[in-house]
Amino acid sequence: MRKNFILFIAVMLTAGAIIVSCKGKKAEMKPVKGVLEEAVREGSASEQVNATMERHILDQNFEMILKDTVNNVHVWSLVSCDSTTSSDGFGLVIAKDGRATIFADIRHGSTPAARYDAASGTLWLTGVSIEGTGTHVERFYKIGFHEDGPHYIAATIDPYEMQEALCKELGYTIKGDVITLFNGDRELAKVTNTVKDMGDFYDDAVWIGEQIHYNLDGDALTVEATPGVNFVTGKVLHYDDMPAITARVTLNDDGSFTLSDINVSKSSY
Repeated sequence: MRKNFILFIAVMLTAGAIIVSCKGKKAEMKPVKGVLEEAVREGSASEQVNATMERHILDQNFEMILKDTVNNVHVWSLVSCDSTTSSDGFGLVIAKDGRATIFADIRHGSTPAARYDAASGTLWLTGVSIEGTGTHVERFYKIGFHEDGPHYIAATIDPYEMQEALCKELGYTIKGDVITLFNGDRELAKVTNTVKDMGDFYDDAVWIGEQIHYNLDGDALTVEATPGVNFVTGKVLHYDDMPAITARVTLNDDGSFTLSDINVSKSSY
């Protein structure tokens, strides 16, 4: 009896050690932080942009970003109002079956993309909300088409909403110079930091939100976001060693969305 009791105690102590070990591993995992502090305000087009759009003349100031002759859908972006006045990235004309609608206040930025999704009868469109050195943040739009009347924005995904959704999915651990990224408890990638002139890692070392890109190719909408690393020296995120995180985006009729198939791939932009 005493022997069985000692064996029972030994088993319980071993189980306790395993539980403590697991708790210790979870305690060192941190959530990825978000750079964007609130919803991104798109602003509105200038008077010059509105005046140019209202002329209804698709001239050299416009660039065609989609020519889908099969579904008779075309999209143009306004590049400039004239030789001296920029459009500041605003202004789109979307046409289907010969009927065009002006979207002056959509900010397409410098690298817009569009694809007509025949399965849903909607246009998938991306514009750049924030762009600059080391920063590329896109917004997704779904454009719907009335049989009569103007085309309309059926749904849009604010960059902040996408950032926050990704933050809920991603975590990381750091051991020495090795950063391991996780989706829940599933390891996504393990990278070794090569930045040696910025001091130690900041307490909240891994951030996301400066680089968000959508891929419109294929039947599924996917988002790609690259986390950056923060160090104690300076407040600039570094991306040298970090992989891009991809996720499938399912957009619901009410404009909400869910993420699935979260994985790692090389950045495409």
